[in-house]
Amino acid sequence: MSSKALKIMPVSPELPKDFVFVDFEVLREGWNRYKLEDESILKTKFVLMNIMLEKNYKEIMERQKTEKGLKMGIGFQSHIIVGVEAPPKLRGEPDTKTYSVEELRSSIVKEDLDFEAVTETWNFYALENGITIKVRNTPISVSRTNKFDKQGLPIYLVDSTADMKVALSKK
Repeated sequence: MSSKALKIMPVSPELPKDFVFVDFEVLREGWNRYKLEDESILKTKFVLMNIMLEKNYKEIMERQKTEKGLKMGIGFQSHIIVGVEAPPKLRGEPDTKTYSVEELRSSIVKEDLDFEAVTETWNFYALENGITIKVRNTPISVSRTNKFDKQGLPIYLVDSTADMKVALSKK
């Protein structure tokens, strides 16, 4: 695969009206694991829900075979799943309440925990017409709150970023 001369331009969170949904196949969506300074293991998984491309993406892909410097907009909708393996000393009373982000932010007891990657993988997706997308989700900031989930595990706030690489087939 080669990225050729086509530049992929991410779109704003609001989907432009001239974009279309593109079907894709999940080739791999793995779990990432991070060792936190409080001895917990944070587990995250990036789940791709939708891919949107410019309506004329097929024309742009055809033109990129002979022209340089072309750009194509891409948007995606995703969800990050977060889990934790906490040592007994950090566990608390099980709580079935669902908290808002504002409630959790006001309940932080340990902000910006240091962490190191134990396992960090790229996810792979195959789109129609030979486009392949690789995505890697990485935490930027991890904070522990004084709230607990229904199993008594501490609830963490995780701010993360997604790196994306797009490749076109050589066809």
